Amino acid sequence: MMKLKQIGPATLLGVLALALAACSSEPGTRAVRTMELDELAIDGRLPAVKPEGVIVTRGKREEHESGPPPYGYIKVIGEPVPNWTWGGAQTRTGLSWTFIGPKPMASEYWSGEGNAGGHVAAIAPHPSDPNTVYLAANTGGVWKTTDAGANWTPLTDQLSILNHGAIAIDPSNPNVIYIGSGSTHSGSSGDGLFKSTDAGATWSRIGTTTDVGSQINRVVVHPQSPGTLHVTGSGGYYRTLNGGGTWTRIISAACSSVVIHPTSPNIVYIGRNSQGVYKSTTDGSSPTKLAGGLPTSGFTQVLVDISKSNPQVLYAAFLSGGGIQGLYRTSDGGTNWTKLTNAPNFPSPQGYWNAYVAVDPTNENKLFVGGVDSRYAEVGISRSLDAGATWTEVGLGPPSVHPDHHCMAFGPTGVIWEGNDGGVWKSTNGGSSWTNCNATLAAAQIYNLVQHPSLTLRALGGTQDNGTPERSSSSTSWAQLQVGDGGYSVFDPSTTTNRRYTTYVYLDITRWTNSSSKGITGGWGSDPANFIAPLVGDPNSGSTLLGGTNRIWRTTNATATTPTWTAISTNAVGAGGTINAIAVATGASNTIYSGSSTGDVYVTTDATAWNNRSTGLPNGQISDIVIAPSAPGTAYVAYYNTTGNRVLKTTDYGVTWTPMSAGLPSGVSAGALAVDFAFTPPTLYVGAGAGMYYSSDNGATWTKNNATLPNVNVADLFIDPIARTITAGTYGRGAWMANLPQACPADFNGDGFVNGDDYDAFAEAFDNADPAGDFNNDGFVNGDDYDAFAGHFDAGC
Repeated sequence: MMKLKQIGPATLLGVLALALAACSSEPGTRAVRTMELDELAIDGRLPAVKPEGVIVTRGKREEHESGPPPYGYIKVIGEPVPNWTWGGAQTRTGLSWTFIGPKPMASEYWSGEGNAGGHVAAIAPHPSDPNTVYLAANTGGVWKTTDAGANWTPLTDQLSILNHGAIAIDPSNPNVIYIGSGSTHSGSSGDGLFKSTDAGATWSRIGTTTDVGSQINRVVVHPQSPGTLHVTGSGGYYRTLNGGGTWTRIISAACSSVVIHPTSPNIVYIGRNSQGVYKSTTDGSSPTKLAGGLPTSGFTQVLVDISKSNPQVLYAAFLSGGGIQGLYRTSDGGTNWTKLTNAPNFPSPQGYWNAYVAVDPTNENKLFVGGVDSRYAEVGISRSLDAGATWTEVGLGPPSVHPDHHCMAFGPTGVIWEGNDGGVWKSTNGGSSWTNCNATLAAAQIYNLVQHPSLTLRALGGTQDNGTPERSSSSTSWAQLQVGDGGYSVFDPSTTTNRRYTTYVYLDITRWTNSSSKGITGGWGSDPANFIAPLVGDPNSGSTLLGGTNRIWRTTNATATTPTWTAISTNAVGAGGTINAIAVATGASNTIYSGSSTGDVYVTTDATAWNNRSTGLPNGQISDIVIAPSAPGTAYVAYYNTTGNRVLKTTDYGVTWTPMSAGLPSGVSAGALAVDFAFTPPTLYVGAGAGMYYSSDNGATWTKNNATLPNVNVADLFIDPIARTITAGTYGRGAWMANLPQACPADFNGDGFVNGDDYDAFAEAFDNADPAGDFNNDGFVNGDDYDAFAGHFDAGC
């Protein structure tokens, strides 16, 4: 039966870009056009797939600075834990995870060779304690400092989802914190509005996605009536008058901002996308559209901020595509507006991703706008001291502030806090200079992770906008290797050379030897390719690499001065889409599996003839493929789907497939897959949009990880079968590692022998009711565990 293909918004952007490229070529010829990245972007958004016939050059975007991920990109959206409750039943057994970095991403180029911590979406300083600040990492949860940014502590690792777009403190009770989930900028999934009444120690959900939408960008608390909350996001403008008991959707269309009058908080201003600024004098009820000089069309987002020192003064930025239509000021509460004609085009070229307007709370004429970076775009952080008449760039330092600016907030003593793709900075002198506060912020957004096959302390993680940091020791600090945006990486397996390969967007490959680099991208420039396209190494040859566009490319001389790349498949393997996953069999270099964005698997055993092995597979995007190390005909395939068959197994090179995910809960994706072949049946590990699940019974039942791993989007999984470890690369909380169970369960202490030491170790765990004493993994330590251990011990394994 023919499989129906589905596309999402990110893929649609690629289709539109392809249409533009096609229109530029002569009829009857294949479209081939060279474009800079900014030209490829539509309204500042790069497509999830670079269209066929387009060759990309970097243009002004030097040093591998590509811009944000495509909106709604499959690798970043995530999904919440199903049926979540804070402090709900946690698995007592399972793997014990340890954070291994990066904290920080050190020597980060765009941060002035300083530290980077990861994308910060929103900041909320304590209203009276200048040392206490909360921030919302875009996909890494809520963090808190009590020493002015020297140390940050995560507060929400066990929230149902760690994707966030807004944070707010109740000004009448600073122990009450609100966090809005989902992101209107990236299109990531949310799970409503959450509240803490104990300064972030515990959380409850007070608004579901039905109540407040799935992507929240602003939360405002009434200073005198804390039960009144205002929320904006992709679903519109929402309000509650009873602390979240009931919600009213007052504007049923996307909104970008909401502010309230600081002394007459019944006055509310809302920025409604594509419509303008709305005002209510009755706590948000019956808002009316303001005019008086404001535009009526030609814009998308509307960002509004209000002066606390003179609430009659407001500023509103009207964004158009990736830039600005205009920045406007009112001095009479919104009746009349003046366009600030000298205002910079600060959002350009990616206003949908990074833009803010922030008014100093003590001076109505002092304001800041945040954009991209003046080193390769229009503006980074620009400041005006005269109500917008003149402007000065203040983000270049030294030390410089990382590009892609998302938020600014003011502390009670005038300290300014600024969040961007690199983390958080502060200024104690009105923005004239900045201090990097990222030494302990661990919110790296890793797309893909790889470990060295034999040097277990070495790893590479390709990240969003912070390049590819490299782990080279047991330290959690990873130094940046490649700059900008990182993707897939490969280590040369040799232990005598320091050669590795990294990728930039659309499969741009760099070879590194120590700190020297050379571009070795092949001849696929006009092929369609994923924003983060796969690159893998052949486990049988350190000089062989394979990359995926809409076909499979291979080089067998990757170490040569100029490697030779050959397309070893046609574009049939892309099945109308692009390649998401490639796997090469151990001991059989010509046995290769490919998985496409359209859900199709192709298999070759001679690196020449490819067979479509998609019969019996579901629709959806393939995320991962794993081949059994001693049986190349046996492989597992995983899908980003959240329902139905998401993990399947073949034992005949894909001729037939058997579902392996019957017990995986609905709502859980299989965005990453690892298989531990030390056991029979093999243990399956799935990286989901919020945590990890594992199965030891061919997928009949699945168990979620325990609380040692955050509920973060797990983007990649890597098993080291020799060291017996598994590593998770997460999109928002960096990399985590756990020891895998021993293949011989009776070797309880893992020393390679079954003897009395194992009996003593088990007996101690059993007597102390330690979770390790739950030998049969049923969640209890009791006589059944003793019997199970004794059986294995007596059998010698």
